[in-house]
Amino acid sequence: MSEIKTLSSQEIYCNQWMRLKEDRIERADGSHGVYSVIEKPDFAVIVPVSEGFIWVVEQYRYPLSVRTIELPQGSWELDPNADPIAVARGELAEETGLLAQKMEQIGYQKLAQGYSSQGYHIWLATDFVSSTQQLDAEEVGLTCRQMPVTEFETLIAEGKISDATSVTAFLLAKLKGFV
Repeated sequence: MSEIKTLSSQEIYCNQWMRLKEDRIERADGSHGVYSVIEKPDFAVIVPVSEGFIWVVEQYRYPLSVRTIELPQGSWELDPNADPIAVARGELAEETGLLAQKMEQIGYQKLAQGYSSQGYHIWLATDFVSSTQQLDAEEVGLTCRQMPVTEFETLIAEGKISDATSVTAFLLAKLKGFV
């Protein structure tokens, strides 16, 4: 039995990237409340490494008004049921121009389970063939570079890489011995 019963659900906002709904709920103790939920498709985050180096992307993040350093990541909103490895390969090629000859699944995590069911598949990418970036219109200005893994770790420790998905993906890859 669920601890919270949904009494009604109303779509508040929807576009091609997300849906926001507001649910009227009843808790196990009988009290009522409102729960807002953001629905977005799962996405892929890629840890591209080779010989002590990691590839990162840097892009302007509008909500923060700054450029941030992150691991390549993304979803296919128009094909939410796409195979996660296809999404990972596609996003890596799109954002970095790297075609990975080898992909290994590292794991799966939830992004923000307090208000969304969205999760992300984490992939290790190695053995690259270089191509060219194929950025979407929303990614104008995105740049890609490689850096030593030790520098990436330092930037995380200093709080200069603050994207939780990138930090978690890298930490899981390291804990599992991929990096």
